[in-house]
Amino acid sequence: MTNKTQKAKSLTPEIKTQTQQRAVTKHSGRMKTITTTIKYKTDHTHSFLNRNEQKILNAFERLAAILRMAKTSNTAYTRISEWHSDINLSVAQVQLDTLQEQRLLRESSLQLTGDFEINTPEDYSIQFEVSHPVGHTITQLLIAVDNELNAIERLFLFGALDDLEYDQACKQASAILSGVTDRIMKVTSPGKREGGQFNPRYYLEFLRDPHFNLLSLCHIPLEVAKKILTEEQLKLIVKAKAEDSVSQEESAGKVAS
Repeated sequence: MTNKTQKAKSLTPEIKTQTQQRAVTKHSGRMKTITTTIKYKTDHTHSFLNRNEQKILNAFERLAAILRMAKTSNTAYTRISEWHSDINLSVAQVQLDTLQEQRLLRESSLQLTGDFEINTPEDYSIQFEVSHPVGHTITQLLIAVDNELNAIERLFLFGALDDLEYDQACKQASAILSGVTDRIMKVTSPGKREGGQFNPRYYLEFLRDPHFNLLSLCHIPLEVAKKILTEEQLKLIVKAKAEDSVSQEESAGKVAS
């Protein structure tokens, strides 16, 4: 009986290591990689990452593959890198600013009193291993969104937000993070040859084409687009939305007939 107990105890550290949250690039062990451990603070971030950590990594590894391939063409490299920094991440920042404004407005009308201690589980952390510095942009965004959610969760735990309000805030936070990865996948979708696997070399051909419109592919919310885009860029977004609407109506008509 004693031996069984000791054996069970000796297995505990091994089990902990196996279940540690990690998202690892396929290039691990084949080239130099960058490992970052994020210690997050909120229940919602924990739940979101449990479901989406590999999806996030895959999107940024795809972007990394494009950047590595595009360095042979200044035009292509500039187009995709500026799209990510000036459009993709800017959309996320506008959405995060909106979430923060809503929270600050709510806080300004509240007086939280009482001596309460909020306990965060010790294992709230995740390790990302990426193959390119562009991976830093998602880890930084994760930290920024989690910090804002932590302030929102504090309001909830103090009873200043009800469950419905807290749930709505969590949905907004999820949309910020999933939006970044979804836009990467949408903008790079032409890189799939005949519906097959993504090919960065094939996608590079599109980036070199001056008529290839990245903005028309990433489906930016119109209210956000108005804040970050030039008039010319906004016209492209409006045009793409109108074309999508016509295409959907035509498809619906074919199905009906």
